[in-house]
Amino acid sequence: KLVESFYDKKRIVKFLTDYILFVEKDGPPQKVVLKPHQIEAVERIVQRAGEERKLRGLIWHAQGSGKTYTMLVSAKLILEDPRFENPTVLMVVDRNELEQQLFNNLSSAGLEPKRAESKIDLLNLLREDYRGLILTTIHKFNEFPENLNTRKNIFVFIDEAHRSTGGDLGNHLIRALPNATIIGFTGTPRLGGERNTFLMFGRDDEGKYLHKYGMIDSIKDGTTLPLHYQHAPSEYLVDEEKLEEDLKKLKECYDEEDLARITEKLSSKDILEDPNRIEKIAQYIAEHFRKYVEPLGYKAFVVAVSRKACVLYKKALDKYLPSNYSKVVISKYYNDPEEIKSYHLNEEEERRVREDFKDPEKLPKILIVTDKLLTGYDAPVLYCMYLDKVMRDHMLLQAIARVNRPYEKDERRKPAGLIVDFVGLFRDLKKALEFDAEDFEEISYALEDIQKLREEFQKGMEESKEYIQKFDAYPP
Repeated sequence: KLVESFYDKKRIVKFLTDYILFVEKDGPPQKVVLKPHQIEAVERIVQRAGEERKLRGLIWHAQGSGKTYTMLVSAKLILEDPRFENPTVLMVVDRNELEQQLFNNLSSAGLEPKRAESKIDLLNLLREDYRGLILTTIHKFNEFPENLNTRKNIFVFIDEAHRSTGGDLGNHLIRALPNATIIGFTGTPRLGGERNTFLMFGRDDEGKYLHKYGMIDSIKDGTTLPLHYQHAPSEYLVDEEKLEEDLKKLKECYDEEDLARITEKLSSKDILEDPNRIEKIAQYIAEHFRKYVEPLGYKAFVVAVSRKACVLYKKALDKYLPSNYSKVVISKYYNDPEEIKSYHLNEEEERRVREDFKDPEKLPKILIVTDKLLTGYDAPVLYCMYLDKVMRDHMLLQAIARVNRPYEKDERRKPAGLIVDFVGLFRDLKKALEFDAEDFEEISYALEDIQKLREEFQKGMEESKEYIQKFDAYPP
């Protein structure tokens, strides 16, 4: 029945024409075939685009399940559909880095987006009623006039919708395009507070989302992998009371800028930047990497609390591993001291490091980061994350999801992603991941304590002994 339904004439023709892409990514064109959850989401988005009274929708897909291609195909189908009478589709991101990534994805798939180079440029495009695909950042909507363009066939796709769109910038966008259909895409929606993702995007759907593909679905399908975590030795962990105090301060953290600002005031920051502690952890990381990560052909991230800590980790790791094994990737500021400036990378250098890291045959094998590459960066060969930064809720989930991408090479198949926790965030997940009961249960399904897995394995071995001994009674 499944085969018959798939090869129904209308279905297979639509599949071949709409849901297969050829994209160019660092080499010859690659064929991308959308998976069932992506196809279903695209169909619901196009359907919502044609509804008169419903102007909002939330696509909640687990981190790593291919939201970018879902957005891309949805935009393509809407632009090509004569029902929408030569529409405008805006793709909105909240960081320049993500804008460049999305631009590259769109261009490689044969779409030609008009990139809004400035606030004035975006204002003129909308005022002059530009038709086609526009790529922009949410920040360019700041202080936009009301009713800038009241046309109905404007469709806005907002990537990482849980972040800045819940504040003033989101309100400016809505006021400027009052009749537009706005679809939010996220892997980690915010469930509480003023910036509740569902308040903005979920109002037109009974279940609060237009389409959901959660962690459990994603892991069962093999789209993403489960995450295993282990606690570092207790002498490295942050004091529980101090950590709880810091987690409370981070409760109203919405994006990377908030995280960077609040991190400066955390009571644990001095501990996490302590050179002596970093020296000891670097030695532990080097031994762990040599024993458990490198022999499997995988790579690792070190996530430090600050750019200063990144530099300290690099210097310490170089004592225990070859210096070309690791690379620091951090943001640049004009007033950086020389010690940090010496680790700045220009645009081309950073691009090369990102690409080389994805290749199991090339160096570096370890990237040392604090904010960069924790969102929107996919490297399937990345297996282990050494986490030494205080984060919580969607920020934490986004970061650890870097290691959940499937990877298979030379008969070796990545079974899971691994997080080694040097802070103590995983001692009490309910404090670090404050979601409602249903969603926390789903997150818990994706996160497993290695120590508990070991205990279950040992228990299983003991229980099997009696059964195995029965075979000793029979000759071979």
